[in-house]
Amino acid sequence: MIDVAAIATLRAVSARGSVVGAAQALGFTPSAVSQQVKRLERQTGAQLLERFGRGVMLTEQGRRLVGEGGLILDALERLEAGLGEPHSPESLRGSLRVAAFSTGVRGLLAPALVELAREAPRLQVTVVEQDPHEAVELVATGQVDIALAHNWADLPLPIPEHVEWVTLGIDRADVLVHADHPIAQREAVTPAELAGERWACAPAGSVCHTWLTHLYDGIGATPDIRYWAGEFSSHVVLVEHGVAVSLVPRLGREILPAQVVAVPVTDPVPTRRVQLLWRRTMAPSPAIQELRATLERVAGRALAPAPLPAGRTRSTAG
Repeated sequence: MIDVAAIATLRAVSARGSVVGAAQALGFTPSAVSQQVKRLERQTGAQLLERFGRGVMLTEQGRRLVGEGGLILDALERLEAGLGEPHSPESLRGSLRVAAFSTGVRGLLAPALVELAREAPRLQVTVVEQDPHEAVELVATGQVDIALAHNWADLPLPIPEHVEWVTLGIDRADVLVHADHPIAQREAVTPAELAGERWACAPAGSVCHTWLTHLYDGIGATPDIRYWAGEFSSHVVLVEHGVAVSLVPRLGREILPAQVVAVPVTDPVPTRRVQLLWRRTMAPSPAIQELRATLERVAGRALAPAPLPAGRTRSTAG
């Protein structure tokens, strides 16, 4: 009989484009991933992978196995998710795999996990830090169960149809400047007034980098980015030393040094929508529902309420 768990591994290889990428996503060693794929090949009598440059790609038989086997995986996941009802938080057991962006880990997930550990002590949660696009991919392909992501203003964050989501709230970013900077005492500043600044910014291609660039669209310019750093803590230190300014979200922001001042930005206001996502097959899961309820409580304290137009969620759960 075909190993269902190995199909999930092959699906991860397909999503990541390499054995190493699949291993990183699943928390396995590359050797373990290769062994599972070889076991599938022995069970099916077909070659499932072929080399493509430095990565791999699925053969026609591999794509068929992932496509049709994925339907079985989804059905099993839906069945397993619904077996725990009815439940009380104290009776919840098992594990949840969560992907989340860095400031979401600090500002939402960390305090939520404290509450969850108190209310559902037998539920085990593992967390992997990922930018929003990667987090969406991980939840969509079944490599994690639920994900925290964010979407800056009108910049698109594609979400597959089989993934449900809910908005937890709205976060805002400020420009951080040294206390001696001319705008440090201002109540607010516009992008046009920041045109000549030297910036510290997240890596090119990240959501935060895209939004900083987008902020300059209205003034027909591009930001002068001199320093590239993935951690906002590095941005804060650069601002503290007076060599750059930085656009940093409020959610999960560390306590700022005395020499660093946060100044609100207007016209436009840089905001991001914080979202929680899960696969539709996981919607009945008591563990998913419990984590969602806990995160919604924490977000109610940490974020501004989200607007409530029709269709603010694509969720059918709870």
